[in-house]
Amino acid sequence: MKILEDMTVKDAYHLRTEDPIMVRMGDEISVVITSFSNHEELRGIFVVDDKDRFLGVITRIDLFDWARVKFGAYFLKPLKDSDKTMRLINLINASTVSDMLRPETINSTVLAEDSLAHALKVMIETDLIILPVIDKSQRIIGNLTISELLNMVVISESME
Repeated sequence: MKILEDMTVKDAYHLRTEDPIMVRMGDEISVVITSFSNHEELRGIFVVDDKDRFLGVITRIDLFDWARVKFGAYFLKPLKDSDKTMRLINLINASTVSDMLRPETINSTVLAEDSLAHALKVMIETDLIILPVIDKSQRIIGNLTISELLNMVVISESME
């Protein structure tokens, strides 16, 4: 864990030449579906307000949960997790990004100066494998994936 405490998010994340994929709360779910289908490598879509400030993340799992409900597949395999069951019930009438967004993802951000240990903690707590890297005004400047974080650990350990 010492390696993760000594390294920052800035050491690991890549500033993309392309902007991260972002949607707004009122966008239709079709925008989310199209974004994921046009970008196979995409792990998450960032939800922003009208000033491009971060509000949360929608993942492929969120999209899968929506599809389960939309097409009646949630009856095929009973769920044992009551939180997941409630989530699926709430998705029954979902039609916009705001309906699909998990509110707990609003706290899933990191600053470039944060340690990788902090970033990993946020990933684990929010169950996300991609985090937005934001500036002080909550605007997204990049993203950090679990692969980038773990790659920094591998590189650091190989240099020892």
